[in-house]
Amino acid sequence: MISLGEIKELLDKAENPLVFFDDDPDGLCSYMLLMKYLKRGNGIVVKNSPTLDENYVIMVRQHCPDLVVVVDKPIISQEFVDKINVPIVWIDHHPVVDVKGVNYFNPRFLDEGDERPTTYWCYKLVNGEKWVALLGIIADWSLEDFDELSRDYKELFDNVRITNPNDALFNTRFGELIKIVAFCLKGGAKESYKFIGLMMGVNHPLEILEKSTENGRKICEKFEKLNKIYTWLLEQAMKLKDEKMVVFNYVNDGYSFTGDLANELMYGTKAKMVFVGREDNGEIKASVRNRLSGVDLNKAVRGAIKGLNGYGGGHKHAAGCCVKKSDFDEFIERLKKMV
Repeated sequence: MISLGEIKELLDKAENPLVFFDDDPDGLCSYMLLMKYLKRGNGIVVKNSPTLDENYVIMVRQHCPDLVVVVDKPIISQEFVDKINVPIVWIDHHPVVDVKGVNYFNPRFLDEGDERPTTYWCYKLVNGEKWVALLGIIADWSLEDFDELSRDYKELFDNVRITNPNDALFNTRFGELIKIVAFCLKGGAKESYKFIGLMMGVNHPLEILEKSTENGRKICEKFEKLNKIYTWLLEQAMKLKDEKMVVFNYVNDGYSFTGDLANELMYGTKAKMVFVGREDNGEIKASVRNRLSGVDLNKAVRGAIKGLNGYGGGHKHAAGCCVKKSDFDEFIERLKKMV
């Protein structure tokens, strides 16, 4: 495993870095921290798949970078790596995978249970803006270095005693900021890049929360539109009362709220496991959450999908998956047996 110090040397030497990042707040904040430090290079958001595969090779060739950096993507295909002729740095916190030819940083090499977000490691790497680090870390269900990072933003936590990420996510103004950012990353690539450009120009979270700048106002315009859709879906999902496993599916409306709904259902219900799926082109694309200490959700999802048409995985208490609609009932029955 490469060290953060060695990564920083590679970053400092790069004249035209290209950063690939996941389309969630952890991925975005990792990217923002790196780009605000580098002040050069380009970024590409990787949407709709956990894998950075050979389809992205053409983008590398278009930008002609001297360094490729990948943050918060759980899988890089060997085919992608083999076709890239410049150094690749990969910073991640998902289960370790075997890929040759990359400079790979992942805390799980040293401790399989170390799931600290990619944002945390990028912050340690470049010592960037604390509110950006705080946003990515809490959004990925962590409170790592919370006291230090939140010191200058106490007013955004509304005097709430923060003992776990739920407290921050669902009971504070800072949690509202995280929700805004998560929602505004949704949609097609063109929408996402427009939002990312606005975010790069934000210097303080109050610009968004109080709509005090043009960037902040434009960001909130998109959020308010999407929040109406989300609120209706949440109201439907909250009607489900199963305390063993809540299963809620909805038909694709152009935006995926599966992770957001799953998180809020775990907070607002007593369910031991939550499954939220979005039906799209004969597939169910879903987020799964689990509060059982004895169940490793990454292993459970991988086990339940074995032999079926689909894929999935993630962390111990949070995972994602995609399964063909024809196999959905069997997949859910297998999952239920693990609860």
